Amino acid sequence: MEAMMAASPRRMDEAARARLAERGDTPAEMLFFLANDPATSVRAAIAANAATPPLADHVLATDSEPGVRRVLARKLASLAPLLDPESSDRHRRASWEALRLLAEDEAVAVRAAVTERVAEQADVPRPLILRLARDIAMAVAEPVLRGSPVLQEEDLLGLIADPPVPETLGAIARRPHLPERPCEAIAARGEETSVAALLANATARIREATLVAIATGAAAHPAWQSALVRRPALSAAILGAIRDLLADEALRVLLARRDLDPSALETLRQGGGVDPGEDQPGGMTEDSFIAAARKGYRTECARILAALSGLPAGVVARAIETREAPVLVALCWKAGLSARAATFAQMRLAGSKPEELLILPGGHWALSADSMQALVEGLLVRN
Repeated sequence: MEAMMAASPRRMDEAARARLAERGDTPAEMLFFLANDPATSVRAAIAANAATPPLADHVLATDSEPGVRRVLARKLASLAPLLDPESSDRHRRASWEALRLLAEDEAVAVRAAVTERVAEQADVPRPLILRLARDIAMAVAEPVLRGSPVLQEEDLLGLIADPPVPETLGAIARRPHLPERPCEAIAARGEETSVAALLANATARIREATLVAIATGAAAHPAWQSALVRRPALSAAILGAIRDLLADEALRVLLARRDLDPSALETLRQGGGVDPGEDQPGGMTEDSFIAAARKGYRTECARILAALSGLPAGVVARAIETREAPVLVALCWKAGLSARAATFAQMRLAGSKPEELLILPGGHWALSADSMQALVEGLLVRN
């Protein structure tokens, strides 16, 4: 070692300089000098060395090679519990500033290296966790959003109200034991993927009222239905809210469960859903119409609408074949059916997408009564 120290680093080959950079007993002045070495392997060794002085780490935090910065990120992130943004100690302050730079690095791999070390630690400086949680790259943000004990309920609510990217909501929705208020905030946003993720999170503390609110809008969201019917401990109130809203596949999953109240399931089977073994719906009720629409039975739907609306069967049958959503909604209205039935008519008979539905939140008609009456009268004129 003495011979190595006596020699000038400029006279050493790269391998010898790298060995010198790895040693824990290399003088701080030499380590600082090697932090500017032209060889990437030497600078990476300095970045990994726990004996490297903080000022040298600060130099390496802006190294031209992402690989060097990534090695440094792992080392400094492991030291994060010892760092304090407000520290008056010059060396700790330098280490903190270097770590902050790495948490804001342009390379996702460098920022992710920081996350790997701090995502589940409880004593990490709060500003670091908040910075990582707001990252637009999920490789960086998601481990923190899902696992960091540093994030408080108010932090989660702030991120839900102003998510850096849409994926932020989904990551929070998958957080174990997510509290009630963040659950309600995610549900209120009504975003397809994040609400489905929330429903699939069996440990999320979703209040029954929130589940009922989600269930009433589930007809337009197949992913919500699929997650909802698999959620444990569904109450009778929830089952009542989702009656007549479920697609066949989701309904079969629900009716096959053995962990729910048998009487509630029987009520659902008889009053709101299609029996999985039933081949052909029948009757002249709203339930029968929804059952027929769910299966795409156009002839049956036309028969029911004609009977309930008093319109000629041929007129109604031809109107259904046009697959025009406003016309189908008007026919449901004329037949005295609910907005929920009109939702099924649009989705199953007209192929409308969720964002195209002519039903407003709360089950209100988007079209005025005069407009729907005009559409019905137009059918009679044309025929």
